[in-house]
Amino acid sequence: MKTSTTALTLAILAASSQVAVSTLEDKHGLRRLSMSLNSKSSKTSKNSKSGSSCLKAKMNASNGYAGDVEGTIEVCFGDLSANSGSGSGSGSGSLLMKVKGLSELVAGGVHIHAGTSCDDTISQGGHYWNTDVLKSGGPKDNGDAWFNMASSLAPTGTGYSTDEDGEGVAYFFFNNGFGYNGNVGHAVVIHDEVAPPLGNGDYARIACGILE
Repeated sequence: MKTSTTALTLAILAASSQVAVSTLEDKHGLRRLSMSLNSKSSKTSKNSKSGSSCLKAKMNASNGYAGDVEGTIEVCFGDLSANSGSGSGSGSGSLLMKVKGLSELVAGGVHIHAGTSCDDTISQGGHYWNTDVLKSGGPKDNGDAWFNMASSLAPTGTGYSTDEDGEGVAYFFFNNGFGYNGNVGHAVVIHDEVAPPLGNGDYARIACGILE
């Protein structure tokens, strides 16, 4: 299962014009994704030449995390009119993450949350998805795509991995039932290393930004 998921992740990433992809083997013998932004994708635009519409969040440490967090998360959708959040086909987007100052050599989660502030856990809210549109699918079959496990709503899961310097990268597709307009102003949250049995962490919230 791990092999097929990794192969699918690499195929999606390699097909994207936004990232260059390679695999690295860490000191524990685990294979991790290494991604770098291509220069032509460094600009964020609400209406790019490809017809996509993107939101960007500047990430900062949150929820008591002491790391020196720096970086951005970019979420892109297709044509604005097709991603209003009003139909079953809306909400399909991509998330690109490149953030420094995280824990070293871990796999964590990165999710859009229901809240519109990064002040604390309550204002960040929980996982954000359109319950009127998505009533099934996802690891819990309730329409929630925001888990590290692969599902019909996020083919490679919604996680990231870090290198030995604590730089976290991710690029994945997801469907939360909301398009560009429905995700504007919402918090995007980075969780630390996943909890057992998938990892050895507590999945704590460690960084947050607002999609603008």
